[in-house]
Amino acid sequence: MKRLSISLFVFLLLACATHLRAQTNIRGKVLDESDQTSLVNATIMLLQAKDSILVGHTRARDNGVFELHKPDTIPYLLIISYPKYGDYFKHIEEDADVNLGDVKLTSVSHLIEEVIVTGRIPVVIKGDTTEYDASSFVVEKNAKVEDLLKVLPGISVDADGKITAQGKTVEKVLVDGEEFFGDDPTLVTRNIRSDMVDKVQLYEKKSEETERTGVDDGERIQTINVKLKEDAKKGMFGKVEGAGGTDDFYLGKLALNKFNGSQKIGAYLMGANDGNLSLNWQEAEKFGMSTMESGMTDDGGMYFISSGDSFDYWDGKGRPQALSTGVSFLDAWKENKHKLNGSYKYGMIQNDVGESFISRNSLPDNEELNTSSTSNRETDARRHRFNTKYDWKIDSLTTLTFNLSANKGRSESNSLTTASSRNQSGDAINDNERTESSISDNTDLNYRGYLTRRFKKMGRSVSFRFGGNVSENKGSGFLNSILNIYDEDGNTLTNPIDQQKEINRQSNSISTSLTYTEPITSKLNSSVGYEYNMSRAHAIHTSYNNDGNGSYTDFDEEFSSDFNFNTVRNAVNVAFNYKLEKFEVNFTNNFRNDDMFQQNNYEDLNASRDFFTYNPSARLRYNLSNNKRIGFHYNHSNTLPSLSQIQPLRQNQDPLNIVVGNEDLTPARNDRYNMFYSNYNMMRGTNLYVDLEWRQTRNAIQQNVMIENGVRTLFYENLDGYVANNGRIWLGGGFDISKKMQLKARISGNGSYNNFYNYINAQLNENTNYDYSFGLNLSKNTTKNIDFNIGFHPGWRLMETSLQPELNSSGFVYRTNVWYSWKLPWKLSLYGDMSYNYEAPTKALNEKFELLLFKPGISKKFLKDESLVVDVYVNDIFNQNKGFRRFQSGSMISQNTYNTISRYFMLKVSWDFTSMKGGKE
Repeated sequence: MKRLSISLFVFLLLACATHLRAQTNIRGKVLDESDQTSLVNATIMLLQAKDSILVGHTRARDNGVFELHKPDTIPYLLIISYPKYGDYFKHIEEDADVNLGDVKLTSVSHLIEEVIVTGRIPVVIKGDTTEYDASSFVVEKNAKVEDLLKVLPGISVDADGKITAQGKTVEKVLVDGEEFFGDDPTLVTRNIRSDMVDKVQLYEKKSEETERTGVDDGERIQTINVKLKEDAKKGMFGKVEGAGGTDDFYLGKLALNKFNGSQKIGAYLMGANDGNLSLNWQEAEKFGMSTMESGMTDDGGMYFISSGDSFDYWDGKGRPQALSTGVSFLDAWKENKHKLNGSYKYGMIQNDVGESFISRNSLPDNEELNTSSTSNRETDARRHRFNTKYDWKIDSLTTLTFNLSANKGRSESNSLTTASSRNQSGDAINDNERTESSISDNTDLNYRGYLTRRFKKMGRSVSFRFGGNVSENKGSGFLNSILNIYDEDGNTLTNPIDQQKEINRQSNSISTSLTYTEPITSKLNSSVGYEYNMSRAHAIHTSYNNDGNGSYTDFDEEFSSDFNFNTVRNAVNVAFNYKLEKFEVNFTNNFRNDDMFQQNNYEDLNASRDFFTYNPSARLRYNLSNNKRIGFHYNHSNTLPSLSQIQPLRQNQDPLNIVVGNEDLTPARNDRYNMFYSNYNMMRGTNLYVDLEWRQTRNAIQQNVMIENGVRTLFYENLDGYVANNGRIWLGGGFDISKKMQLKARISGNGSYNNFYNYINAQLNENTNYDYSFGLNLSKNTTKNIDFNIGFHPGWRLMETSLQPELNSSGFVYRTNVWYSWKLPWKLSLYGDMSYNYEAPTKALNEKFELLLFKPGISKKFLKDESLVVDVYVNDIFNQNKGFRRFQSGSMISQNTYNTISRYFMLKVSWDFTSMKGGKE
């Protein structure tokens, strides 16, 4: 496989070099006809004469001079344009270099009585917005917006549908300036036909906080706005999909969307056992079921999080059987002053997972603890989820948003686990066999509101936030375990456990904040805010031993607990933001006081503590030019101990690994430094991004370990006097190899360093991880003929501990991925997705890992509008798929393997239907 990767790489480089040798150049100088001054930044575009496909573009330099590559010898059309000037058109058929000399453009004011050659300009730059004329770019019949984006200069779309524009990830796609079933790009790109589109606009959208308060926080979201033709703004579309395969694999899906202006209704039903648990993230957005949320952090940065969990994403383990259904509704009325968005979703997942672990734990005095375990787990989980959001523009200066969500679910689990431990000589230390069963019911309710009021003075505003959570988790189960411990004299100590367990956890919290912003000058803004948070939690864990008569009535005090845990937070935030055209700096001060109270109800003991912390942050950004930026961010924060870390609760579900809490923990102190540099040149099709980050943690909350007779007891303790360090570097750059062929290259590099300390059997252990990788990607996306993406990613991974350096784990890692799509005559397509992963053997784990996965397929389109598609594909054609991962936890290096879905053959039929204008021939 490594030889195949090298051969592919060499072949592509030779092909690209041959193509580049055929290029010639077009040169010239753009001037004002009347005064002969240079027209700086005039736009020069090269189009194929036969179909107007844009193959090259550039801008005139400061002296008006330009140079543009002409890929080959076919006829071309050259267009030169400049605002408020007549356009220059020239047909070029010469095979050699072309020197146009002085190209003189005439001002529109001098052309009133003249006939001007008119036409649609493919690309127009209006300030910070780049606008593309959709009809100027040729795509195949029935293409979607995603296919159109692939041929627009400066925009790329990967195999998963994620969009990159001008070197940045596009996080939002709008339709006529409004959200379309959510805020993820692919909700538009894979469902609206390209022939419904009039214009595509690309720009950086200001954050919601800026739009609502009028205070520019400097945050921007890369955004695409798709402007539809007037007759394409109503309609219905949906999808019916069914598939059946070998080994009883199946997939069924029915989805429907209907919208009329602002009203949008979506529904879906699906069932599958091929790893699809629910709608994929693109479809979830399309049908209004997205779990993605965005917001502002305490230091003024943006965050994007997904509230999805095991009901939305498969972790690759087992062979899950899933059923999922949902409906969504979105409407706006009274000129969009009121907006309501609601959804309901039900999910059911059943799964059987078999997995094994092997671990090597370095101990003081050249000793080792080597453990192995196997487990089989059956799970059945079901859940109802409800979400709603209401937006109310009370007036032109006041906006209120309210969110409400609720979950109700039940999960059942049964498992069998066997485990054993041996020392460095291979002598048995212990073994354990246990069975567990549990049933739990949980409910969760979340609510939050956000009210903003702007004043007539620009930059002055008041913001009020409120929210809360109420949750409950009740469960019961049984634990049956036998632990055998072997001493050096050959004696065996047996510890049996036969218990019934009950859990009852309840919590509720409220939070509120008030922020006032005031402009000090036109360039300097300030804000002051107060925040209050209160949470109350009550957790009861009870264990009952078998009384010998088949009943569980013997209360086990050691493994039972009843705790109340309450926290109250008061915080003040003071921030200053200074913004010039090219330079911006933000400085935020967060003063926080946390009161924590804990009550041990069984022992009638209580403890209270309070912590006052200062959490400053600073952010600087300098725009070297419109497309070139550099920035720095510093943040100091304090991490409070969690309830699970504080509670001195002993558990015996895993008798080989006992976790003990610590009531005396204090906050950890964190410092984070971040620098970035970005550079994008649209006309040249190049981009570069570099990101550096360094984190330091003092007084870290670590797990120290005591090992006796092979049983690991883990204690949470603060580690004062030692600093945990984490660093990473990421860089990436892309460039066009051939604009005509839409052949692009991307080079990337990653590096990470992690260093921390803990105690093993009272001896200090230093843990260090290094991870380096390099990447080269070649891609071609034209939606015609052959498209592909090939990536080569070699790397090196090191995991080491100071106790026994000779057993450190280090080795070469390598990954190759290949995706292709080949469109053939008769509406046929060949496609495939291949990946190869390799991990070398190490001193700690002397087994190499090698995995080649290939999923080829063939599809054919039917009907006049090509809406009916039949696919035949093979998952894991070489039948090699197996779950595998290696990781380090303290001084323990582990390897995990598990069952997963491997080879099967599948026949799939899918029908995309639509009544949208332009969506049908």
